[in-house]
Amino acid sequence: MNNKIYAEAFERSEGGGCEICGSYHKTELHHIIGGSGKRRQCERIESVLFLCWSCHHGDYGIEGKYGSWFDRELKLKLQETYFNMGMNENEVRKLLGGKIY
Repeated sequence: MNNKIYAEAFERSEGGGCEICGSYHKTELHHIIGGSGKRRQCERIESVLFLCWSCHHGDYGIEGKYGSWFDRELKLKLQETYFNMGMNENEVRKLLGGKIY
């Protein structure tokens, strides 16, 4: 984990609060683009966010039993962010781990 990115995300989340629900209970940093090798390659301030345990691992959390829709929504939002920053499709694909959503 890049310390500069961690510090920026911590500040953006107002001291480590969940960036979905605002809770400060058991928060941790989530990488929107994960997987072997992709996490570090795709790590940018836009691609990480602090999440509480419930929003991260709970049944309806990103990595929960019913959370696949949530994970996809974050990936789509990240993709839109990159396009709005003026990146082309090849640049966005690379930052999304080889996919366009």
